[in-house]
Formats: sequence, C-alpha cells, structure tokens
Amino acid sequence: MIQEIVVALAVVLAFAATTWKLMPARRRLRILQALDTWSATRPGLSRWRERWLKPRLVRAAGVGCDGCAAHDSTPPHRPRG
Repeated sequence: MIQEIVVALAVVLAFAATTWKLMPARRRLRILQALDTWSATRPGLSRWRERWLKPRLVRAAGVGCDGCAAHDSTPPHRPRG
C-alpha cells in the first residue's frame, strides 16, 4: 500500500516538474505573479516570498531591455587609421 502511494507521488511530482519546464515563460511568470499576489495577503508567508518566490520572479521576468539583441551598450569599434 505504501509503495503504491510513494510511486504515485513520484509520478505526480515528475509530471508537475516536466509540465513546469515545458510551459511557456509567459504562463510561468503569470503563475508566479498570482502566487505572489496570493501570498502577499498572508503575513506568515512573507519569509517564503522573500527567499523562494522573489528570486524566481526576477529570473522569470528576464533582464528587460538590456537583454534584447537590438540593445548594444558597447561603444562602436573604430579601426585605427
């Protein structure tokens, strides 16, 4: 009986992890933002928000305009003449 429960739990966790990894980034960010909104109303979860959720939100949000391929922050290279 316990073996079936452990196997079922392992299968469910593997399915959830695979689904999370294959999910589009936009949907993952929305889910993380919804979790943040929900946990903001519960003072007991403030430590969890700061330590676990906040870094994942920042990472999922991306680097913004600096990460765009069109953004070139390096000065143009001028050949010596």
